[in-house]
Amino acid sequence: MIGLDFSLRFLFSYPIQVYFGMLDALLASEALPEEYRDRCQDVLCNDCGKKGTSPFHWLYHKCRFCGSYNTRVIKVESTNLDCSTSN
Repeated sequence: MIGLDFSLRFLFSYPIQVYFGMLDALLASEALPEEYRDRCQDVLCNDCGKKGTSPFHWLYHKCRFCGSYNTRVIKVESTNLDCSTSN
């Protein structure tokens, strides 16, 4: 039973990791307009449950703790101007 549980988790997580890698590449190649480049947003991760900051984007916000894009914006203009540090 343990082997089956591991296999199911691997089969689910591997495609998600590939997708997240594709999103990383997309965001790295995309240039935001100047007025949005230095903005941060406060986000809540739906996978690890932690709050943090993420660089501004219209669609994609990566959790800096677990690497997931399964996040939700909780504040558009972050009080934290450095997206790499915790709130």
